[in-house]
Amino acid sequence: MSKNLVYIVSITDSSAKVDHSLYSKHCIESWEFYCKKNNIDLFIKTYNDPRCGKPIWNKELVFEHAQGYDKVAVVDADTMIKWDAPNLFDEFDEELCMVNDDTNLNWIYNSVSNYSKFFPNLDLDIDEYGNAGVIFFGSKFLKVFENVFNFYLDNKQELDYWNKGGGREQTIFNFTLKKMGIKPKILSPKWNLISMHKRGLFMNNFQFQDNTPHFIKYGYIWHFTGFAIEDRIKVVTNTWNIIKENYQ
Repeated sequence: MSKNLVYIVSITDSSAKVDHSLYSKHCIESWEFYCKKNNIDLFIKTYNDPRCGKPIWNKELVFEHAQGYDKVAVVDADTMIKWDAPNLFDEFDEELCMVNDDTNLNWIYNSVSNYSKFFPNLDLDIDEYGNAGVIFFGSKFLKVFENVFNFYLDNKQELDYWNKGGGREQTIFNFTLKKMGIKPKILSPKWNLISMHKRGLFMNNFQFQDNTPHFIKYGYIWHFTGFAIEDRIKVVTNTWNIIKENYQ
């Protein structure tokens, strides 16, 4: 067993209109190559734990599956890592690391407002609000995920049928960090390029006859989120077809 682990949940919700594996399979292929290259263990959670309503809550169960590791990364199944990215576990010591999520401040404001009912008297600093799709941390922070999962179980009925907007676990995770007095280390956006379509990262330097999209040149982890699932399948598949020769 290596000292480090990458944990990914790849489960298609039974109520989903589209099979998520149509895009996640390519993302996982990139992580398989990367983990083998850097002697990192990889755990893919492919079944929904009976305690969970929505599959997304299986992310928190990393606290059960990552015992014995020094450092852990929890990454979403719609993330792809660049073939020559540095070893991500060399980027931090014992901190809990995230990338700041500031691409849609209106969404974040509404999400924080909606979930604040569970966390009275806690204020979130927008500069420390992290995207939960990519989280690196030392093993001592497994307790954060355990606390979030216990919070979910305590409020399962309401959270399973949550219809107030603001996503599922991300804002709850940020509130939990605040409640536990944990200040995340904010990493460079290159470790979690979110909302790439809004940032023009699918474009290229056509003026210089350079057809390589900006996200491939400037990022290490590409997070294909913020747009329709159907488009996600197309974008991820096209990306993989362009770069897959590098993962040999």
